[in-house]
Amino acid sequence: MDKTIAISLGRDPREYRLDEAAYERLAVYLDRAGDRLHDDPDRAEVLGDLERSVGERLAALPGVTDRRITAADMDAVLEEVGAVDTGHTPAADQGAVPAPRRRLTRIREGEWVAGVCNGLAAYSEIDVGWVRTLFLFGIPLTGGILAVVYIALAFILPVTRTQETA
Repeated sequence: MDKTIAISLGRDPREYRLDEAAYERLAVYLDRAGDRLHDDPDRAEVLGDLERSVGERLAALPGVTDRRITAADMDAVLEEVGAVDTGHTPAADQGAVPAPRRRLTRIREGEWVAGVCNGLAAYSEIDVGWVRTLFLFGIPLTGGILAVVYIALAFILPVTRTQETA
């Protein structure tokens, strides 16, 4: 049994017949828009505009008065309307300090050979002693391949003077 839901959007007198999946997608879209506009003083007006915009685009679909609107039709209309942009970040993100971008570099400060271990330690937030120990034990276990990787990293990685600039 297929369920058909008749709705009107905004102040538009037209009635649209939606299948259940299309209605659910529209409801989720409008609920998300309402959530994003939670603290906006023009929330009701913006939601009304969104409903009218969706209604206008539904009316433009071919044969919309003679058939049910499917989930695919609704997806296309909602894609045209687009997401709600409030013009500011959500309240949960306000006051949050963005995490600094980590970069893998060679660090000259405190280097033994080329600063690769210092850079790897700073990047992975591990003590440099552990990284050096892993390299020293790893070189014989890998048959020297890790030494080649170390040398390649020494040529490839950019150089910084101190850990704070990495």
